[in-house]
Amino acid sequence: MWPRNDLIERLGTRHPIIQAPMAAVSTVEMAVAVSKAGGLGSIAGAHLSGEELKEAIRAFRLQTDLPFNVNLYIKQPTPAYDERRVSCLKSGLDDAHRQLNAGPAPEPQLLFQGFEEKLEVVLDERVPILSTHFGMPSAGQMKTLNERAVCVMATATTVEEALILQRGGIEAIIAQGAEAGGHRGTFASKPEEAAIGTMVLVPQIADHVRVPVIAAGGIMDARGVAAAFALGAAGVQMGTAFIPCHESGAPQAYRRHVITARSGETVLTDAVSGRAARLIGNRLVDLLERHRSNRLGFPLQLSMGRNLTRAAKQQGRADFTLMWAGQGAPLAREASARSIVTEIVSQARQLLADQKAAA
Repeated sequence: MWPRNDLIERLGTRHPIIQAPMAAVSTVEMAVAVSKAGGLGSIAGAHLSGEELKEAIRAFRLQTDLPFNVNLYIKQPTPAYDERRVSCLKSGLDDAHRQLNAGPAPEPQLLFQGFEEKLEVVLDERVPILSTHFGMPSAGQMKTLNERAVCVMATATTVEEALILQRGGIEAIIAQGAEAGGHRGTFASKPEEAAIGTMVLVPQIADHVRVPVIAAGGIMDARGVAAAFALGAAGVQMGTAFIPCHESGAPQAYRRHVITARSGETVLTDAVSGRAARLIGNRLVDLLERHRSNRLGFPLQLSMGRNLTRAAKQQGRADFTLMWAGQGAPLAREASARSIVTEIVSQARQLLADQKAAA
């Protein structure tokens, strides 16, 4: 039924629909449901320890032997510690901490550590598919992954990045448009030059690479899937569509806000984490934007809001929750992850058949 089968042949799935890995949102239960529906479920490993990642992988396999993906952030340079900026930022956040009874503004903390340890877990646990953000594994790591028959995918936000990934041996490229929620995967381009929409980015990358291209950003339903194939993609990665699903790990306030999101409510900013990322604007985002001149490097900047977001979750507040979401949020709806996939597949089958008949 699909115009191209090269991606699903690599992944071993029935359908070219990948559930995006989303830290603290995409649970093992979500990944299992998507894989059982014929798509590719994903485990977000960037925020987990090596042991936690191992537990998640084994929990997935207790429920199914179907293919799945583990996502890791490529190791980033340690950012400089700027004492003046830290002091100014803590002062700027103090009032919000008092309002939420969240204790004092915390010291910055390195997050997403242990890439090498988690890569060993991927290899030891014989994970079939690995996807990476912020670049790709080293040549030596790629050699080992290839020897273990791990299919490696990576994110590109420009044609130049896609070509780098292809030269490095990546088997499928996730073309992340500027509409996508969460962190931009930019690694070899200037951030201001990498904010390219999915509809423009996908055909450009598809025209320049030989490996399958996966469209990501703004794809919420069968219409987006059909459009992605028309643009030259071999599949899609969807994240925001799964945030309010029954298996989601997102707090209830976060889910409600995604379902009721208005057009234009998301913002693309580096004030929240130190890297460009898209999320729904709220009081916390506004506060960090006001102190943007003192922002720290990634991931220290992101760590500065951890006490506020923890308190907001406990209190059921959306105004101080980091609600990562793409521009397609107004199209989100509450349903099971399985039904989201099966409905998209059914409707995409009809749309693609209609397109073929009309050609």
